Amino acid sequence: MARELIAGIVLVYVIGMLGVGYFFHRKGMKDLEDYFLAGKGAPWYLVALSFFATAIGAGGTIGLSESTFTSQSITAFWSYGIALASFFVVAVLLGHKLPGTKNITIPSMLEDRYDEKTRIAAVPFYLLRFISTLGAQWLAAGTIISFLLGDMITVTQAAILGALIITAYTVMGGMSAVMWTDFIQGIILFVGLWILTVMGIAEFGGLSAMTTEVTGVAPQAFDLFAMKWTLIAGYVVTLVPTMLVRQGYLQRIMSARSDRDGFIGTTLNGIIGFAYIPIPLLIGAMGLVMYSNIDNPKLIMPQMAMDILPSWLAGLILAALAAAVMSSGDSFLLSGSSNIVDDIYLRYLNPNASNEQQQTISRITVIGLMVFSLGLALVVPGIIDLIVFGAVALTGGVLVPWLAVFYWPRGTSDAAFWSLVVGAGMTVAWWWAGYFADTAEFMGLHPVFIGLPLSIILFFAISFAQEPEYEKVLETARKHNLESLEKRTRNAMDEQSGEPGTVADD
Repeated sequence: MARELIAGIVLVYVIGMLGVGYFFHRKGMKDLEDYFLAGKGAPWYLVALSFFATAIGAGGTIGLSESTFTSQSITAFWSYGIALASFFVVAVLLGHKLPGTKNITIPSMLEDRYDEKTRIAAVPFYLLRFISTLGAQWLAAGTIISFLLGDMITVTQAAILGALIITAYTVMGGMSAVMWTDFIQGIILFVGLWILTVMGIAEFGGLSAMTTEVTGVAPQAFDLFAMKWTLIAGYVVTLVPTMLVRQGYLQRIMSARSDRDGFIGTTLNGIIGFAYIPIPLLIGAMGLVMYSNIDNPKLIMPQMAMDILPSWLAGLILAALAAAVMSSGDSFLLSGSSNIVDDIYLRYLNPNASNEQQQTISRITVIGLMVFSLGLALVVPGIIDLIVFGAVALTGGVLVPWLAVFYWPRGTSDAAFWSLVVGAGMTVAWWWAGYFADTAEFMGLHPVFIGLPLSIILFFAISFAQEPEYEKVLETARKHNLESLEKRTRNAMDEQSGEPGTVADD
């Protein structure tokens, strides 16, 4: 009976999410900014909770519990904790700047600041990133949904069902529907899973009793520093830069209604994340005792919810959990679609498309991305591993020219292009070398440690060897309301001409 009740609650929850999408569909959207950036009207609390629900996804919830269980240690904290700390860096560097920009995608912003060839070079790596991540999300969602429905459907069937649900409300309501469904999921997950964690500890007879039993099974279970410091340093060097170029996250900030909302929302996301991270770590640790013989560690959290929570609460939390696993999917669907529509369709195929045509092609590309990524994941699952390098390539190639858009007016178009192409290219080449050598770090070095330094060197070397492009920078600053960039540029122009300038404010 409990299983049927939980399945019924999951069904009602899904219908509710589809209802949110239908609401925003009926409300109507006048242009691409409405569809892809929620009309740039998102308040800080919507930015924060949507950011949180997207960022935790499968990795931050199911993945951390599984990792804690399999490694018998909560050292998985470092991968997610450093990613959370990165959001504060994102808030400081980009939180005040992105809400005022006029573009929909990062490549289009790169073209405004530099040139068309830089945009063209960036687009393929973003599309590879989205396709590989979407494939992984559908498979993770399939595992959870199949479990929730009592194995009434297979993992493959559940993956298809999850992809159809998430695509349906994304197609109907765009970013507004995505952010509001994420907002609801974020609240339910945060409150509900903390209840699950507290009740799980109570099952042991309290925190002290729980830690004693767990450490009896795994002595290093609660030792954060059971991981080598070199690995922790590696997380810092790779994860912090990555968060600064992840378009699916940055479009949340672009959707904010003001600079203040963008900054507060991004900062609050980091705070909520740190308050949430003990949940999957503790559940994974408790699973070492409660579910020592479980076949699939991914199912520890949903199994615990079904075992110790009232059926109605378990159903609500598990529905939100399944949705959270898919919540990264809606973000990547929209982001990937925005790259296809804004960077390819409107740029080269139909520049004069009407608003109606733009929205139609946007919805078609969302569906197309879902079908393509799901097909790859189900039919040729190994190919997901072969195209995941799009993620590391963004850090190795896009990061430097992207940050320079906002902070260094001396950068030139040629410098941006070559630093992107060589940095991303060498990152990918190193990744492939490691793939064939069956290691993530060929010759002991992560691919980003090869591509990113080359990108930095080339960007600054070529920029200093060429004449500055200050007039173009000023044009970009005015278009995107980047006042501090305009001040920096005018100061640089004054210094170049020998006239005294003023110090730019940030």
